[in-house]
Amino acid sequence: MKNMRIPILSAICVAIFGLIFGSIFDYQLSTAIASPTNGFGLFISVIAPTIGFCGLAFVGGGFFAISFKQDKMWVKILFIALAVLGLGIGTYFAGKEFFGVNGFYEKAPNIVGYLISFVCATGAEVGGYFVFKDCKNKYAWVSFACVYIVLILVLVVGITGLKSIMHRPRFRTVADGTGLVPFHAWWQRCANYKEYMADFGYASEEFKSFPSGHTGEAAVLVVVSAFIPLADEKLKKYQLPLFIGSCCFVVLVAISRILAAAHYLSDVSMGALITLVFTCIANELLIKFMPKNSPELLAKE
Repeated sequence: MKNMRIPILSAICVAIFGLIFGSIFDYQLSTAIASPTNGFGLFISVIAPTIGFCGLAFVGGGFFAISFKQDKMWVKILFIALAVLGLGIGTYFAGKEFFGVNGFYEKAPNIVGYLISFVCATGAEVGGYFVFKDCKNKYAWVSFACVYIVLILVLVVGITGLKSIMHRPRFRTVADGTGLVPFHAWWQRCANYKEYMADFGYASEEFKSFPSGHTGEAAVLVVVSAFIPLADEKLKKYQLPLFIGSCCFVVLVAISRILAAAHYLSDVSMGALITLVFTCIANELLIKFMPKNSPELLAKE
């Protein structure tokens, strides 16, 4: 946990730099490189949530594996329910992106997207089960729970909460050629978004630019890589490489969202920043409280 302080803080600094740079050059950057028909941007945007939520399903597999080692029936049921929840969340939220407004819109029935995400999430959950089925750490559930709690705070409270407050117009809407919706900086709330929807027929989805949900969903892997290795000593050596690789994936997704004209640089930077800040807070709480509660987790820290 202490060894993750510098990597997490370094990633936070990168996200803050992106937010500052975007605050100045958001519109110019998107004007130069963004297009709602950018194939690469759309492709990465479509698969990113599936890959990200596979991390959550993997943790769900861990919950399922350790459920068989619990003595109390209510704990068994709780862990199995959390495993099912991870699979369900991964399937639903990733599946709707394939052929929704942020993907290859109506190129295929939505059920196809859900089937793809279900197969991927199931594979990740099975993988998590086999990785942790022989885990002997009785406190492994703590690191699993940290992943779930951080992701709830990030995706539900942080990102969705800010979207519902700011209603920032997406670049593809600002630059649609009509000139009806003006550019808004990330700190400028679009208070009259409902008027644009009523008068010009825009969908509510076009006013959910800030912060980026896709970037937050991709950053699920960052959270998983930070906490899952604490559950089993054999995974510790993979912690930093997985964290770095996850951060690189988040950067790729962030770039794709800008290229697809769905988000500005400040949007994707804030989506990553929210995830990293909550991850940092959770990591510090573990450092503070875990030594007296579960020395096994810190035996070789």
